[in-house]
Amino acid sequence: MIHEASCWNQRKNKQARALIAVLVLACWCIVFYGSFIESQSLVVEESEVIISEQITDSIKAVLIGDIHAGPYRKSQWVQKVVDAANLQEPDIIFLLGDYVYDDADQTKYLSALSGLNAPLGVFAVTGNHDHRTGNPEQIRASLESYGITLLDNAHYDLFADESLWLVGISDVWYDADLQTAFEGITTDDTAIFLSHNPEVSLYAATHKADLVLSGHTHGGQVRLPFLGSVSEIPSLLGRKYDKGLFSYNTWQLYITPGVGETGPRARLFNPPQIDVVTVFY
Repeated sequence: MIHEASCWNQRKNKQARALIAVLVLACWCIVFYGSFIESQSLVVEESEVIISEQITDSIKAVLIGDIHAGPYRKSQWVQKVVDAANLQEPDIIFLLGDYVYDDADQTKYLSALSGLNAPLGVFAVTGNHDHRTGNPEQIRASLESYGITLLDNAHYDLFADESLWLVGISDVWYDADLQTAFEGITTDDTAIFLSHNPEVSLYAATHKADLVLSGHTHGGQVRLPFLGSVSEIPSLLGRKYDKGLFSYNTWQLYITPGVGETGPRARLFNPPQIDVVTVFY
């Protein structure tokens, strides 16, 4: 009996060790996949958005968010994103903030952005990581040197006939000025609003917009099937507004999960993504 009990305990211990080994191996495989395989892929998501009851025209826009150039994302990756964006042959390109990871000098990895090509132009706003560096002006200057139009707290008459306005703000956690951005624009105008953080939807002035384009959330960055984001979404809008198209109050809200990472370098069930949005207005 004693011998049988000893053998049973040995088998039990071996099974426990085997199970632990399998779990460790599975965790390692998941971390490796998320860090070095999925995070290096790049997908394109196509969507259509209607922002007018009487459609007269449309534009094809590419959205690029959250590059986070730095320790994980360098020049080669930015070039890959630019090539993928140009391949879509967009009418216009919107850059939605967080160009660097944690240092304004990381703009040295962004020079490929000068190769973005769209007949209506390339427009950008800054994000919280750009301001967190303490030198957002260096980042703005770099973007402008690449031929990109900054819309931080500004608006732009896209066709010079007031048929479609572009409005942008600096990051809502720093020096956003919605009053200046929307000055002279009314609810009767058609406006696409660029804001890095979708939390701007909580601000009263946003009711003048027909479409809000944002990034910031990374779509949660690490997600699980059926459960969504593992971490909290860094926005007061909450977990529901993680990525994709939403109807919010009187406007449409589109959140791109972006092409970079912060914190853990991994992306899981949520690969880097550029978005191609055809806007009917």
